[in-house]
Amino acid sequence: MNEQDELRDLWTSQPPCGKAKGEDIVALVQKTIRHFDRVIAVRNMLECIAGGAVALFFGLQGLRTHDYVMRTGSLVVAAGAAWIIYYLFRYGKTSVSADPSQNVMSYTRALVERYDHQIRLLKSVKYWYLLPMYVGLLIMSAGLFLERAKAGTLGWRDIGGPAAYTAVFAAVWWLNEVATVGRLRQERSKLLSMTGGTELTRREP
Repeated sequence: MNEQDELRDLWTSQPPCGKAKGEDIVALVQKTIRHFDRVIAVRNMLECIAGGAVALFFGLQGLRTHDYVMRTGSLVVAAGAAWIIYYLFRYGKTSVSADPSQNVMSYTRALVERYDHQIRLLKSVKYWYLLPMYVGLLIMSAGLFLERAKAGTLGWRDIGGPAAYTAVFAAVWWLNEVATVGRLRQERSKLLSMTGGTELTRREP
């Protein structure tokens, strides 16, 4: 049984003024907040490690290449990866903390704010995450096209690279802005329906 199911069972079985059950609900919401924070921390760490590897690889590649267009593209990709690391450190998680003296509605609000923060972050992923590196890759492709056009070897198969990374970027956009945002909204709605915090629904991003 997951935490949301446990929370639903506790809430629906709680008698009026049931102190013990109320304390159990607070403890379970606290547990959910801690689990959510751990998941986000791990996500951010893995993204930063991947961003560092991408920045290093394309940065070195840009310094080694002699074609100025491809060099520009490589350095733009590297800068985009470095920007992702900065952005996640700066905006990757909410700064709202949960006070141990809070009641269940206060904890609910803290968890809802965490959901809302991640929803806003993921809805803008196409701008701060995908766009900078995608532009860099397009510049690199343009440099490669120019190089092969000068050599007289440019053909239709050369669009395979741009088509492939465009498909990958589209898949990453869908996974973040459609699939994950949809799942977070569902979890947010379930939490509010279980705890009666319907007044918070107006804040949904």
